[in-house]
Amino acid sequence: MNHQHDQVQCVDEHNTPTNVMDKLEAHRGDGKRHRAVSVFLLNSTGELLIQKRSAKKIVGALQWANTCCGNVWPGETYEQCAQRRLRKELGITRAKIMPAYTFEYHLRCNDKYSEWEMDRIFVGRYRGKLTLDPEEVLDALYISQEKLEINMRNNPEDFSPWFHLILRDPRLREAIGWRRDAKIQ
Repeated sequence: MNHQHDQVQCVDEHNTPTNVMDKLEAHRGDGKRHRAVSVFLLNSTGELLIQKRSAKKIVGALQWANTCCGNVWPGETYEQCAQRRLRKELGITRAKIMPAYTFEYHLRCNDKYSEWEMDRIFVGRYRGKLTLDPEEVLDALYISQEKLEINMRNNPEDFSPWFHLILRDPRLREAIGWRRDAKIQ
């Protein structure tokens, strides 16, 4: 494996590249700000494709999260990263995605690791086959807004911390066409 694949692109508060860092180091403790993507794919009825993350993940292990996400490699664009993660995690090679917005978040995920990401949100539609990479994903399913809100309210620990954060953002709801009055905690 190319060493670049174990690295992230660190950035300042203006999303200007500052340095390259080992992926684990960038997440250790309080973490270091770096570029990432979060993809949200919906089917033709407006259900969101979510995934249950592998036990091997350092953050969000065994938790449900958005369609896919990942860290941008040095020299890679946000869109290249989003397409790479769709292919790697779910075997999706033909999804048309559009950037919705970029925002920064900083969350403690467990006793060892944090996320501090300059995250570009991508949205799109997908109807097709999934080929899950078991190193990355345990399960995937399409879920309605109503069912997701109920599950997240009743079992918040089953969902990754960033998924809670992003789903509360009205910009995401507008981008994917979901109601803004959600009850997600």
